[in-house]
Amino acid sequence: MRLSRRRLPLHTLAGTALLVVVAGCGGGGGGKDDGPSPSACTEGARKQFVLDVAREWYLFDDLLPATVNLADFADAESLLDHITATARAQGKDRHFSYLTTPAAENSLLGEGQFIGFGLRTRTDPVNRPMILEVFEGSPASDADIRRGDEIVAVDSGNGFVPVSQLLADGTTTISDVLGPAETGLRRGLRLLRGGTTREVSIVKRTVTIDPVSNVYGTLVLPQAGTPGVGYLNLRTYIATADAQLRDAFARFRALGIRDFIVDLRYNGGGLVSTSQLLNDLLGGGRAASDVQFRMVHNTRKSQRDSTYYFGPTAQSVQPVRIAFLTTEGTASASEINVNSMIPWVETAIVGANTLGKPVGQDAFDLSTCQDRLRLVTFKTVNADGNGDYYGGLAGSVPFACAADDTVAEPLGSASEAMVATALGWLNTGACTPMATTLARGKPGAGGESAYPMPRHPSAAQWWLPGVN
Repeated sequence: MRLSRRRLPLHTLAGTALLVVVAGCGGGGGGKDDGPSPSACTEGARKQFVLDVAREWYLFDDLLPATVNLADFADAESLLDHITATARAQGKDRHFSYLTTPAAENSLLGEGQFIGFGLRTRTDPVNRPMILEVFEGSPASDADIRRGDEIVAVDSGNGFVPVSQLLADGTTTISDVLGPAETGLRRGLRLLRGGTTREVSIVKRTVTIDPVSNVYGTLVLPQAGTPGVGYLNLRTYIATADAQLRDAFARFRALGIRDFIVDLRYNGGGLVSTSQLLNDLLGGGRAASDVQFRMVHNTRKSQRDSTYYFGPTAQSVQPVRIAFLTTEGTASASEINVNSMIPWVETAIVGANTLGKPVGQDAFDLSTCQDRLRLVTFKTVNADGNGDYYGGLAGSVPFACAADDTVAEPLGSASEAMVATALGWLNTGACTPMATTLARGKPGAGGESAYPMPRHPSAAQWWLPGVN
């Protein structure tokens, strides 16, 4: 996941760097290097840095190889892939540990900014790229690209090529085709909507994400005999979400709303602090002694284990029921919120099983190379001690309701299948159970493959499933 938490003290990593975790992430916190580093950036220094940090901090330190010859690896990325292979094979670290840069990540987590077109895609079961969401004020929005559009061909500068041909090798993803996160990069898209095709040309630029959309982020859906159902769509757990969440719940509280739909269907996580706030806003009936979640490290770092309690605010509500909308793109901090509420409120997930990422990463910076290592260093468990949902949360919640993500319908619409199913469960307490396992590794089969990552993901693509 991508979690974040409070600032931690500096710790020396001999001969490489110093660490500050600015925010823990379900996946991520920030990192800062203020101490001694190599005088020059070399691949050898990068590899030594990765190995030293992993030996000291990796949550699954017992799964690291006993011996490692740095000369066997071309770069730090391939070394990291090697030393996390056993945890990956066991489904515990499915590329959740990775290398990025402080600048790119801080821009995203602090300000919600990234370089791209401002859209999300997902491949369907026959490997067709579908538009899931378009961010307001983005190049994609300016070009009138909409949820439900299908990308049928792409022009990378030499004319349109059918997507079926571009993705035919089984390894190239639509994110590869749409290109790296570079300002000024242009792509032509041929889009299919309602049986009609059209062509647009869009250019990547800085996009600022509105974490709670001003179009469909906060809604009140009709429910007979009640003030309605509070619908919240949270796109990502970043710092700018906090004020919007407080405003949304102040509205819900003023209306006396008790049933809620929290839409996390494409939310890959982010700052743990935002996850804590959302728990507090949903925890108006909780005591200060009631546990949200506990954070657990490896035995070497057990002194850092900590417990987070509810702290209701002036905007907090007291839910009777909460339906969380989830897909295989729901991960990390998103899963923390679901897992945290299970012991306290009648809870359902609606849609598809979640990714299964009960672990979070801390940030370790090697300033000489402008490297940030996001390393899995902790896992979270709820008040009941449940924190091993590596196969997703469907087996942990009292209700796991199956529903399709109907991309032909707008997000937040009562007629969209996931929302409609959630409303049905809130009204009746019954639903059709979802599958409790994910099929991973094949295009369109679910799991990570449904939200295709490029070979070299940007910081935003690690945190926002399907973003480009």
